[in-house]
Amino acid sequence: MDTAEELIQGARLVIGNIGFWPSFHDAEVISFSVSRPLHHANSDTVAKLCIHYREHEVLGAGKADFEYGCRKSLLIELIFNGLQDLSLKDFNQQSVLDSIKFNRLQDSSIVAELVSIWGFGGAIRCTTVAVGEFTNLLDQ
Repeated sequence: MDTAEELIQGARLVIGNIGFWPSFHDAEVISFSVSRPLHHANSDTVAKLCIHYREHEVLGAGKADFEYGCRKSLLIELIFNGLQDLSLKDFNQQSVLDSIKFNRLQDSSIVAELVSIWGFGGAIRCTTVAVGEFTNLLDQ
């Protein structure tokens, strides 16, 4: 089984900021777009997925006025190049993921399975996956 670093170009940027490659449990899909090249262009069909990833921590544990604080709030863009198959459903006002699972197939393509808790889910098969824009919302 391939690791995130083997399957996803730029995975180390995410790992360096979070400490590991996340499952994206409870992350929200903010946007999804697909574009194709113009006729005779020398490029692939591309999909971009923007995910809002958050980590929370308990502040004041054991006290009556404890609360959850946001420790990480990141926008992570995943870019899927060379689309071969796309099956998506239920994009809505929240679109919460349970996980994103990446697997390499025998033909060297990569399948990303977007497992839904609420809303957006499906599968994307492509030739490569890369981390695109990466924004730490707590630094703004």
